[in-house]
Amino acid sequence: MFKIGIFGGSFNPPHNGHISIAVQAKTELELDKMLIMPTGTSPHKGKSAMGFNTREYMCRLAFGSLPGFEVTDIEGKVSGNSYTINSLRLIKKQYPAGTDFFLLIGADMLFYFEKWHDYETILEECNVVAAARKKGQFSEMTEYATEMGRIKVLNLEVTEVSSSEIREKIAKGEDISGLVPEKVLKLIKEKKYYL
Repeated sequence: MFKIGIFGGSFNPPHNGHISIAVQAKTELELDKMLIMPTGTSPHKGKSAMGFNTREYMCRLAFGSLPGFEVTDIEGKVSGNSYTINSLRLIKKQYPAGTDFFLLIGADMLFYFEKWHDYETILEECNVVAAARKKGQFSEMTEYATEMGRIKVLNLEVTEVSSSEIREKIAKGEDISGLVPEKVLKLIKEKKYYL
């Protein structure tokens, strides 16, 4: 059976924490492919400071050379709010029947999951797996996921870094080397993003 992972996020910008989680999840779940899905207009995040095309391009720089990874622009083609259930259904149409889908979410989204549009249908249509973004979140996440049922929490090594922290550092003129991939760092510096 073909196994496809979907890792969505604003990726504003994509950083080494995102890469670490995605690579580990792909290995742990024995996925054939991991799709990186930058959000269009997220109902959770409001207006993004950086347009879709820029974030998608940064994702291609960050994940493009990793074996078995692919960036999808499916949410960039949607006008209005992009809901995960709609994107999931569009992606599923591109693969043979019987393909197993795994939606990878971070702790922040796990604790918010019951507020997602049509979240129960998402749980019926794919496997939802969650990964900690900070150290020490695993037990709290496992407890929450057990209460909800049908969500598996992966015990992965955590790289503590967030996009908002990176944006703040750039705005203050601080160095972000080591927090984002080299190609993303080069682009951010060249284009003076987040200043």
